[in-house]
Amino acid sequence: MLAKLTALFWHQGYGQTSMTDIVEASGVHKPSLYRTFGTKEQLFTKVLRRYLAERMTMFAQMIEQAGPGNDGVHRFLELFEADAVAEHGRDGCLMVMASNELRGTLPGYDFATDYRRQMRDQLSVLIARTVPEGQGESDIAQARTELFTTYLLGLHVVMRSGAEAQDISRSINALHVTVDGW
Repeated sequence: MLAKLTALFWHQGYGQTSMTDIVEASGVHKPSLYRTFGTKEQLFTKVLRRYLAERMTMFAQMIEQAGPGNDGVHRFLELFEADAVAEHGRDGCLMVMASNELRGTLPGYDFATDYRRQMRDQLSVLIARTVPEGQGESDIAQARTELFTTYLLGLHVVMRSGAEAQDISRSINALHVTVDGW
């Protein structure tokens, strides 16, 4: 059921999704939804937490597959691009979409900060592999991680805005060129 509701919120946005839409998508009666999830905000918080866990698992798997060094970063970007230009990827990121709509917070959950922190933590593992042994916490590694995190977050906005695959590829190529300079 949460997968269906995730797709609903992702497609329509939080503000445009009514409780009637939620009832229809889930097949669960409104009183049962309220008993199970509480308010619409509480339900959306659960959807976002679930999505974030899945997203971070995907990032961790891509980073593991990518390998070390600058070649690993290039491989990660290739994996990211393959996901980004796929039909589901073209919708961008639910967390970024929700951040734009709701200014990144719901009562009791600062989801935008949580997402940026977790994304930064995942990407720091990838970026630490690009600097000499023992310098993974260096200023340069931290700066590269911030650049990479910010760039990918912005790219999700571009993806959500309906960018064509070649536009997404061009943006990712710019990051490849940047990594070549490391």
